[in-house]
Amino acid sequence: MKTKLKKFTAFAAEILPHEADYLTSIQQFEDVEKEEILKRVSANAHGQQNKMPFNTSIDKRKYSSLMDWIQKRLDSIDVDSYFEWVNDMDRKVITDAISHEEEKVLLKRIKNYEHPVHNFMKFYELVQNYRHYLLIRLRHKDYQEVNDFVERYKADYDYSKEVNQKLHQATVDIIEQFNLKKGDSRQWEDWLLSLFKNENLDGFNRYMAVVRLTFLYFNSREFEKLREVYDRLDELLARGIFYTRRILYNYYANRLMLHSKFDVLQQAEEYGYLSIRQKNADHVQYLSNFSSILIRRGKIEEALNLLKESFSEVQKSSNFYHKIGFISFYIKCLNLNNQPQRGEMLADSFLRIYKDEILKERWYSFFTAYIQGLIKQEKYDKILQVFKRYNLIAKDEDDRSKSIYLPTIRWYYEIALLKVGRLEAKELVESIVDFSREHVSNPHKSFILNQVLSELESYIPRTVIMARTRLYQKQ
Repeated sequence: MKTKLKKFTAFAAEILPHEADYLTSIQQFEDVEKEEILKRVSANAHGQQNKMPFNTSIDKRKYSSLMDWIQKRLDSIDVDSYFEWVNDMDRKVITDAISHEEEKVLLKRIKNYEHPVHNFMKFYELVQNYRHYLLIRLRHKDYQEVNDFVERYKADYDYSKEVNQKLHQATVDIIEQFNLKKGDSRQWEDWLLSLFKNENLDGFNRYMAVVRLTFLYFNSREFEKLREVYDRLDELLARGIFYTRRILYNYYANRLMLHSKFDVLQQAEEYGYLSIRQKNADHVQYLSNFSSILIRRGKIEEALNLLKESFSEVQKSSNFYHKIGFISFYIKCLNLNNQPQRGEMLADSFLRIYKDEILKERWYSFFTAYIQGLIKQEKYDKILQVFKRYNLIAKDEDDRSKSIYLPTIRWYYEIALLKVGRLEAKELVESIVDFSREHVSNPHKSFILNQVLSELESYIPRTVIMARTRLYQKQ
């Protein structure tokens, strides 16, 4: 039996919440049934787990008409589609391949231009090249109109280029702090915020500022400030500003991370489902972040299945930062799913091939998962061999001054020493209590420390558990 409205239902299922918000805000339907359909599309986009069926008594031609309307409205504001058109036109102008019909469209867009468009710099450069094209062909009337555009927006173009170049220096400082977890890049904060709020600046530079603010506030652990930025960004995205699905997926992935910092895990999970719906260049990173939320929500099997589905894709990736993060979560999922032997085999294989990349990029994430699996198998001698071979205690010491430092690796090491008779229980107690007391005022770090200690309860003496309990009762 043929399913009714199958094509439209599949199409509507792909609509993202912010797309639905934008479409709802611009619709002016006089047809109440079309309005009813659009409301159902919006409700389903926002209610990922509870989708409602569409009214099959409505003429299916109205569904076809609405589907066409939705696609055209979204295409008309898609900044990536516009970018592709600009690049295509620029190539054709430079190679003398532009058609008469394409020129008519270009001239119309120049004449009707409203500043600023998202990809203003690229469009301005296209118009500059088109000016040369017209002048050499003695097309004085069209040349004059195009030249007027170039002169009118020259100052705006120069400013956008200056901002773009300065953004590079800000990025160098911010990413250096992100990688080394040292230094302070907050001198860029006010300037970046001013760019984001500047409605006369092109959208490309404004969104670049948001991305850098995201890194900056994660560096400084100022999540409340980042939430304010994202709340404002949320409003702009609902109005169709910065619109393209690539940016929406990035926004959802960043919202996941932000909610995770506030331990609002249900909302983080909801954003996670949205972030992985499209397989783009950042899919591996989004998948890893989403899997970490599923793990914290106790959905270990679901996380493991997601990672399994994308394993072959990850093997092809050349981004080792994302690749190591993915493998680390995969190993952790195997450990939590009572398959530490498989996790160990995967870790040994990956470490043998990518040792240098692991030690350079994300040693802590990888070895935390790897050694967790060895702890579960009570392979304490191998743990000590791994620490010695890869000099992990020295690397841990280097990280102690960093704001995000956690002693998980060190505690694994001390448990192994305890189990082979090379450490007294009271020394482990002192290590745990001293570090925990230092960070008891940090709610997020205390939360993570409690999780780590809960995991280790079956491997450590009762005295350690009691010391931990006393400490957290004082909070």
